[in-house]
Amino acid sequence: MNALVRATPGDSAALAAVHDRCFPHGWSQRDIANLLGQAGVAGFVLASGGGFVLIRRVVDEAEILTICVDPAQRGQGLGGLLLNAAIAEVGQQGATRIFLDVSTENTAAQALYRQAGFLETGRRARYYADGSDALLMMKASVPAG
Repeated sequence: MNALVRATPGDSAALAAVHDRCFPHGWSQRDIANLLGQAGVAGFVLASGGGFVLIRRVVDEAEILTICVDPAQRGQGLGGLLLNAAIAEVGQQGATRIFLDVSTENTAAQALYRQAGFLETGRRARYYADGSDALLMMKASVPAG
């Protein structure tokens, strides 16, 4: 099984490289380092380096900022591992709800989120650079740590 380690600003170059392989407009090393330096932001990285998740908690709400698994490592349950770690982390920090957005084109991610108990709460038209809509999703019952 692939272990998880906490993300640090020092991981930002490697995380930016993975993000770039996962998304057409990946985040820069600077963007990721800045996020990881902010209060309330945490992240987990697959020990293999093939994926990560960044989360932000504010009071009792949290948001998945990004979650990605290198295309070469997909289909192994790694997205679920990252998602579950994010949910557990924000639950331990006192969040009761967790939000995310996902492209209407990313049906695999939508299925993962629905399986984890996320429900669609809204939509942002033409939100992504490719013109696709964003589905807004929320999980209302985050287990306390």
